Amino acid sequence: MEKTKWYRMDNSAMIYPMVITQNTQSIFRLGVALKEPVDGNFLRIGLSTALERFPYFKVELKHGLFRYFLDENLHYPIVEKADGNLLEIFNFKHNRHYLFRLTYYENKIFLDLFHGLCDGSGGIEFLKTIVYYYLKAQNIFISRDNVITLSTPIKKGEMEDAFLKYYKKINIIEGTKKMAGGSAFRIPSKQFSSQGLGLIQFMVNTQKLLDLARSYKTTITVFLSALAMYTIANRYKDINNKDDYVAFIPINLRKIFPSNTLGNFTLFAKGKVSPKNQLSLENFIKIIQKDLKAQTDKRELETKISFTSLMDKLYLLRFMPIFVKSFISKVGRDISPKSKQTMIISNLGKIDFDNDGDFVDYFFFHQNCGKNSPLNMGIVSYKDKTVISFSRKLIETEIEREFAQNLVSLGLEVTVSSNFREECDVL
Repeated sequence: MEKTKWYRMDNSAMIYPMVITQNTQSIFRLGVALKEPVDGNFLRIGLSTALERFPYFKVELKHGLFRYFLDENLHYPIVEKADGNLLEIFNFKHNRHYLFRLTYYENKIFLDLFHGLCDGSGGIEFLKTIVYYYLKAQNIFISRDNVITLSTPIKKGEMEDAFLKYYKKINIIEGTKKMAGGSAFRIPSKQFSSQGLGLIQFMVNTQKLLDLARSYKTTITVFLSALAMYTIANRYKDINNKDDYVAFIPINLRKIFPSNTLGNFTLFAKGKVSPKNQLSLENFIKIIQKDLKAQTDKRELETKISFTSLMDKLYLLRFMPIFVKSFISKVGRDISPKSKQTMIISNLGKIDFDNDGDFVDYFFFHQNCGKNSPLNMGIVSYKDKTVISFSRKLIETEIEREFAQNLVSLGLEVTVSSNFREECDVL
């Protein structure tokens, strides 16, 4: 039997396989809209070539006695037409045990990724390489300046566990307090009865959005997070709510703690607004901006990074059988009936690719949703287009409608698209 390569999972990734169920997986979608229809045969070539440069993505999930690990996958990956079901759980057997799924429809390419493999930053680099070689297979050559190619030297630490790299001994009680979250307002709306998420996507001009955020003396991430919480708070202001409106905002730690990892290296910051506060957009921006500034302090993040690494550093956890760890992780999630966040709002930032802009129209980013977090937002910018994607398990779409109206009232032109998932559900 051929000997295969294997890779350690980073400490952040370890939790994701432990909480997999028949109905729940931690997956997310990255995608790109091209200016011409996608050819599946050339896309297969693009993927196969990209995997030569990303061997740590050419893997399947395995487990030993004490931990999960990533083992080289010797099968050819599948590329097929999308069935229109947004972020349907992986059928790993059908997917030949890969931890990603590559599909296409008309002019769009979809890359669904299991969070145990990477975060959005690593995933977008993989997608860019796939698209680069997809175009090259058709004798279309674009700049390599912003793409990892076969000729790009492998950087030290591309698949390192950056959490372990920056580990420092901490007070476990203090770390637990910093990582713990209180109860958050959960949107009280009926959810879909079957798999598949609803999607409503807004496209706005990047510079005009940036100018609008700067007029409030803040960033795009804080502005859109505050606007989302403000919209939800006003939508449900007449109900008797005692829980905070909480935006969970992933922080790309690579910008603060240097690392070349293409795995996971993010932590959540929490922007919390009490229902007792005045319901004004300016107030929401002020509070969330203050929370993010405090929680992105380097010492604060060092404690959270070190707490995340305890799976490797505490002997009791390190040598606990994996079935026990999985049981404890699932029970821990199940016994918490309330949500810890109102929404997860993740901004991948600006993507650099295809300098001339002749072949790529825009990128997009869709987050997964769960019972306790049924509405989430993914944001990504490419050239003059910023795409704001609301993915949801909720049937109603009033929050998205009011969010768009708020953007328009603030002076932005908004292009709207939807997968009309609510029309497919059996009510």
